[in-house]
Amino acid sequence: MSLVTVRKLLEVYLNTNSAGISTAFENAQFTPVRGTAWQACTLLPARAENPTLGAGRYRQSGVLDIALYYPTKAGTATALGRAETLRAAFACGTTLTENQITVRMLKTPSISPGRPEGEWYVITVSVPFVVDVG
Repeated sequence: MSLVTVRKLLEVYLNTNSAGISTAFENAQFTPVRGTAWQACTLLPARAENPTLGAGRYRQSGVLDIALYYPTKAGTATALGRAETLRAAFACGTTLTENQITVRMLKTPSISPGRPEGEWYVITVSVPFVVDVG
């Protein structure tokens, strides 16, 4: 199992569900446009677990954090609407597969309270995932 493939599956799916908003990917060049909404995604892998002994089986879980940046003083409706759209896209039961790697969303994504961050109003959508290997 490769975290590279897991990241690719999650990021491609995010892009598929992100019409009209630019995305800052980890360790990639990105410059936000002042006054224009954008999002940033971060893959947060957790410690691998061994639910069974032997045979090289393990479970990799983690969270894809998607931070939504909207201009301040523009209200919350648009940002919350986008967060709800992402929660629906990554709903519990969603599966993404490539090269015998299946990423599963086994929980409903959570939406954080909004917070000011400089000239941006930020809401984070946290998408928990799991991959069973072996």
